[in-house]
Amino acid sequence: MKYRWKVLSSSPEKVERLAAQLGVVPLVAHLLLQRGLDDPEQARKFLQPSLEDLHDPFLMKDMDRAVERVFRAAETGEKVLIYGDYDVDGITSTVVLKRALEMLGISVDFHLPLRLEEGYGIQDAVLKRAKQDGYSLVITADNGIRAFEAADAARELGLEMIVTDHHQPGESLPSVHAILNPHRPGCPYPDKNLAAVGVVFKLVQALFGKAGKEDVVCHFLKLVAIGTVADMVPLTGENRIMVFHGLRALSDPRNLGLKALLVGSGIKGEVDQSDISFRLAPRINAVTRMGGGREVVELFSLDDPVAAQAIVQEMNSKNTLRRQEEARIFDEIEGRFTRDPQAFEKDFLVVAGHHWHRGVIGIVASRLVERFNRPTLVLSVEDSFCQGSGRSLPGVDILAVLERCREHFVKYGGHAQAVGCTLGPEFCDDLKIEDLARSLEEHVRPQLNSENLTPSLSIESLLPSEDISFSLLEAISQLAPFGIGNPVPVFASKKMNIVKGPWVLKEQHLKLQVQSNGSCLDAIWWKNGSAADTIDPGYPVDLAYTMSLDRYLGKKKLLLTVQDIHLPQDV
Repeated sequence: MKYRWKVLSSSPEKVERLAAQLGVVPLVAHLLLQRGLDDPEQARKFLQPSLEDLHDPFLMKDMDRAVERVFRAAETGEKVLIYGDYDVDGITSTVVLKRALEMLGISVDFHLPLRLEEGYGIQDAVLKRAKQDGYSLVITADNGIRAFEAADAARELGLEMIVTDHHQPGESLPSVHAILNPHRPGCPYPDKNLAAVGVVFKLVQALFGKAGKEDVVCHFLKLVAIGTVADMVPLTGENRIMVFHGLRALSDPRNLGLKALLVGSGIKGEVDQSDISFRLAPRINAVTRMGGGREVVELFSLDDPVAAQAIVQEMNSKNTLRRQEEARIFDEIEGRFTRDPQAFEKDFLVVAGHHWHRGVIGIVASRLVERFNRPTLVLSVEDSFCQGSGRSLPGVDILAVLERCREHFVKYGGHAQAVGCTLGPEFCDDLKIEDLARSLEEHVRPQLNSENLTPSLSIESLLPSEDISFSLLEAISQLAPFGIGNPVPVFASKKMNIVKGPWVLKEQHLKLQVQSNGSCLDAIWWKNGSAADTIDPGYPVDLAYTMSLDRYLGKKKLLLTVQDIHLPQDV
């Protein structure tokens, strides 16, 4: 047993009424109610996302100033530099903005920071080169909201700057020509949950609307969907609309580079949010995590299939290398846990290693949060500095914790659930790292409570095993795309008979076959192969799971992805 199960309930009267109003099965009405959609009109819009429901981009503060400045650059023949970021959100933001400006006739290039050499943020040296090369306008993509020194440097160089970002601002804003960020104080934009690529899309929507080319805007939604899903922002509101339509368009891409990436990722036909999360995003991220850069942006501008295929092959190679590095670091940490479990009983975990690959420590931090259910900071100790990446629990603002411990950091940034930081050479000493750990633990405690410290699993509904069917899965799929704010529904069935198994796949995954309607269903529990030793095939189990369609060799079958198992002695 990994979790305490929390079975969600809805008023039977409300379920019956909403189901009748929408013409859906009661379980779908129950799922909508659990997502706060008790108004039939709002629920209908949720089930049928429409591009017509996107907000007017000019509701965003400074949008008029940004649009005016971009068109002035087009009219006067100025050169524009896009200053991007190295994660999937930043990369897709850069690609969308670059393509849009080119379509408006603007001379544009981009700078994608090298993750391992430059790190996050705007470098003065890049701005100086931009000025020397004749650029007069810099537009950021997924960064800049806290770039005070860079903004001052740009102004001194005679460069104007437009910031497009979605990270939380500080107490003040940098002095630039325009700032597009729904989180900035005084911004009336209704949807605060946009990813950076969503903010860029709003700029593109405004630009093309002003140019009378509104019909072109929807073609950018494929990349917007990739960046939005990868950045794990809530898939509600505008994000849901953009991802819904972007996923549909991804099933038949026209862009040669995007088509090559889909093929190289093993994706055929329909694309869903899990394809982005587990196939596309890791490959795009792997390029910059393992030392690459510009090629991942240039992939989407290629007209040579051989060149596109070569880049995708390199992305696959880097993704394999990324997995190996991640496994090596995680195994080392697991070894420490085996030797000293008490060291992992802190309210805020801080783990450090010498020359751990800085491109993967964020992924390791995410896995440690999942493993120990604590906010975690993973540090790579280099020869003269220390680089860190942190991840948090739902409801625990890790950026706010770092804010309260700011004296320890050379620089830091991020948002409530994910942060990055740099520490000085003194943190090559283990004692200084222990001081940091104590400080972080002290400042995180006010945010911790029994709810977020005790892992719980929300069960949308208890289902009799005989109710599991293709038709039920089809009904549930009306709520897709799933993500933050609209999770994949987790169900539970009690006393399911184990027909075959358990087996351990690839030394790490658990597989069972359980009985439903007289037939066998495959059930897989990823990365929980060790649970096989605790399961007795002679006894039924209570199973918590999600449902999906498994396509293999042209055949379709239902697959249960296990979230937790309660054994008879657990109940």
